[in-house]
Amino acid sequence: MNSKIFFFDQLTRYSPYFNLALEEAIAINLIEFGYSGAVRFWTNHNTIVLGISDSVSKNISPEKIYTFNQEYPRLQKSRKFQENSIYITRRASGGGTVFHDEAFNLNYSLFASTKEKKELYPVKESYNQLLGLVTKSLAKQNILADSAGKSDIAIETNGVLKKISGNAQFRKRDCIVQHGTMILDLKIIESVLENLSHPPEEPEYRKNRKHSDFLTSLPKEFSVPKFKLDLLEIFQEFIGNPVISSDRKFLRQVFRDAKRLMSEKYANIEFIYSKM
Repeated sequence: MNSKIFFFDQLTRYSPYFNLALEEAIAINLIEFGYSGAVRFWTNHNTIVLGISDSVSKNISPEKIYTFNQEYPRLQKSRKFQENSIYITRRASGGGTVFHDEAFNLNYSLFASTKEKKELYPVKESYNQLLGLVTKSLAKQNILADSAGKSDIAIETNGVLKKISGNAQFRKRDCIVQHGTMILDLKIIESVLENLSHPPEEPEYRKNRKHSDFLTSLPKEFSVPKFKLDLLEIFQEFIGNPVISSDRKFLRQVFRDAKRLMSEKYANIEFIYSKM
């Protein structure tokens, strides 16, 4: 039987808590349902996303924390996105704190079986290979990007490396998940400056630059639909040219687990504030 992958180009606007729960729910069910991998595209709006070990107080201003505390009771239970709110969330993966806005960036996730792709066991090698798939996809649009630091993707602007994508990983039940966000518009940098402190830890190539000097966006002619198709095609080739399949039983189980994980974990204030 041919291997298969799951493709999820998500258009529904869920809350950031449900979006992060979906990420883990796909991972814990993927291999059991016979998939070799998956590709997901998704967005969040007005969301601060902490890495699993990030400190809330070191990455977010007291004013933003106070505002979130007032809004949290109405945000925690809804799977629907609530307009005009700033969410604070914590993901399952490491890496630094980032800001999501659906108008100005795109999130992507790559899932792969570590049973079938044993070369992805070593962390450094897995980053090299999976970031390489993304940079190959960008090259299809003549964007010369490369990995930088541990898990960033950067382009050279006037002889200086600037970050266009931050990435992180987690692993569940023989499944590796690498997700990242692509900056599509420089307008998001205003929100980053407003909502995020200078990171307590930074890659060497950042050289203490402030967000506005360190971050940049993909060119205006960048095509999101083409990028999605190119990354899917390159990932399929990497996995071994599997068929794209969507199993309704798999989706039902993913959404059941996502609902549970949202309640127990991602929308739980103890999890969000686990590192103050």
